Amino acid sequence: MTIFTHQYIKLRSALGLIFFMGFPCMMLWSGIVLAAPKFPPPPGSKIGLIADSMVINGIEMNVRQFNSKRSVEEVLEFYREFWPEGTEKYPGYTETDVLEPWQIITRVEEGYLMTVQVTAAGRRGSTGLLGMSRLPDLENLPKLGNKVPKMSGSRVFNDIKTRDPGKNGRTVALLNDFTIENNANFYRDYYTGHGYGLDLDKSVSGGDSHAQRFSKRGQVVTIVITKTAEGTVVVMQTEN
Repeated sequence: MTIFTHQYIKLRSALGLIFFMGFPCMMLWSGIVLAAPKFPPPPGSKIGLIADSMVINGIEMNVRQFNSKRSVEEVLEFYREFWPEGTEKYPGYTETDVLEPWQIITRVEEGYLMTVQVTAAGRRGSTGLLGMSRLPDLENLPKLGNKVPKMSGSRVFNDIKTRDPGKNGRTVALLNDFTIENNANFYRDYYTGHGYGLDLDKSVSGGDSHAQRFSKRGQVVTIVITKTAEGTVVVMQTEN
């Protein structure tokens, strides 16, 4: 598996879930957006930003990474005590452990979604992500994959944008019913036809995937095409 594919899996499993795991809580939101609520990291943690700006599936999000000497249970207990418990009908927070090895605790407050995603690290410590975003209008969700070349009938299921000083990035994942070869031909024709140089174009993983890389005036597009039981998955990463 390529380094790029590892990076994509990490983004999709660790960042994309931060927003979508909060959907059950959104139904309890009043619709009024106020000032952002307090959302502290676990005490004594080392904190870092994933990116200066990040947009996950059309929703702008602040994502911080933390490393803590506290155990996973101690981190969760900190937020259980920090956030009000609420009632059975209107819980103060929700928890889930269905996405092993992640433990997730989520709260909606004053029009914001806050999510803690934590897993064990080292002998006794933990590491995780703290995500905060304004809640979207569920009746008018952003369209994913805007201005991204794709074959007819392709369904975009992930669209992540990042912005750092001097560098912008976007990772888009889509699914379609065409073969690996069909997709590879489509993107080869599209990007070379738009003046991009072809830097990489080869079958990988014994023919189960195909990797391509195109470049043009400081912009690099890396594509990995993989056949799955659900169809063909295309992951595109653009950096400029």
